[in-house]
Amino acid sequence: MDLKFCQRTLFGAKPPKGQEMEDHYFGSIKPRVAEFMKELDMELWKLGVLSKTKHNEAAPSQHELAPIFTVTNQNQIAMDLMKRIADKHSLVCLLHEKPFAGVNGSGKHNDWSLSTSKGKNRTR
Repeated sequence: MDLKFCQRTLFGAKPPKGQEMEDHYFGSIKPRVAEFMKELDMELWKLGVLSKTKHNEAAPSQHELAPIFTVTNQNQIAMDLMKRIADKHSLVCLLHEKPFAGVNGSGKHNDWSLSTSKGKNRTR
């Protein structure tokens, strides 16, 4: 019930195998989730939001989408579409930063990579 009402765990047991979910992280994307991701891609592309990566994440039943950076507010667009399209596929989209306490790879996060116009990574 805590996931349903708060979109994160408040109480409860740890995952059965802790962090050792290689069968999930390195496994294939389930067909139902793949259909959701395909529709999400199509709707994002219509709005000019492109993505290049889709895979299972370390946390159980979590999946990653990596949009290609642009100047649009693609994060808000993607989150809105994910919620609506998840409902159509009888899935639930949790956008809390840490829905599962103590589980790495769990929750919404942004990874950034910045480079010059010639493709060289900038570091200091």
